Amino acid sequence: MKISLRTLTVTSALFLAALLGTLLRPTIAEGHKRATLGGTVPKQIGEWRELPNPMVQVDTSVPTTEGTNRDQPYDDLVSRTYVNAKGEQIMVALAYGSQQRQEIKIHRPELCYPAQGWQVDSLKRTNFPVPNAQGTVIPGFRLVAKQSNGPGYELVSYWIRIGNSYSDSAWTTRLAIMKEGLQGRMTDGVLVRVSQRSNKPPESDDVFKRQEQFAAQLVAATAPEGKILLVR
Repeated sequence: MKISLRTLTVTSALFLAALLGTLLRPTIAEGHKRATLGGTVPKQIGEWRELPNPMVQVDTSVPTTEGTNRDQPYDDLVSRTYVNAKGEQIMVALAYGSQQRQEIKIHRPELCYPAQGWQVDSLKRTNFPVPNAQGTVIPGFRLVAKQSNGPGYELVSYWIRIGNSYSDSAWTTRLAIMKEGLQGRMTDGVLVRVSQRSNKPPESDDVFKRQEQFAAQLVAATAPEGKILLVR
């Protein structure tokens, strides 16, 4: 079987990143005081309030098939559903891990959903109207997932922060962890996921825009000691 130069280069780079991460084994975590997300993210966000009996969400902690990423990478998990006066519901999943490394790291939604019986219909880049420490918006994704054995859809907006950067692929996550490891640091990371269920695929960007605005409200309403876990 003929292997292309590009495939060989990418494979070699991933292998080197994993090898370096294993050999270096950094033990210095970033020195931010860690609060609990459940205690700092409010249960009332603008017109949205927590729903006492939320629907079951796709689990962010279920192992995926990505490499050896089968252990629990999170120290803090928040799963809530918010509802407004119109009865519209938005699900929120926050998953924080203080020690990200090559074999144990944030689970990407496009891998988590298929592992739990959903098909990824589409995955597109977006920008959340949330300012980070550099004063720019946060890059993330819009994902449309369809139930494998049913008519339902889930419309998902999310971002992944690794240290002070935002991950746009499994490769950039590995690279960010490797860079920190080369400096003797083990960085932290978080998944911020906002989603809604629907019986049909989206016909416009309105749902995603609402989710992105909600995410901005959530960050703004979170206490400073929790906000630093969500945004850098």
